[in-house]
Amino acid sequence: MITTEVKDISQTEHAEVEIYLDHEGLGLLLKELKILEAKGGHVHFMTPAWAGNELSEEKVGAENTLINHLCIILKQD
Repeated sequence: MITTEVKDISQTEHAEVEIYLDHEGLGLLLKELKILEAKGGHVHFMTPAWAGNELSEEKVGAENTLINHLCIILKQD
């Protein structure tokens, strides 16, 4: 399980991105980051509502805003 959420989204200057994971989610994240390191480019994580299955649609923080799409991009020097 991986869930991405924003805490305090209404207070832009104080908003925080929170990523919650269990051990299975941690394994998936590490696997995708290793692929990103080897091949470059970017990786996508999405909720089922966005035609993915990498992110959970269950919020952990009751007051947080759920994020349906996380894109991690390897910036080239």
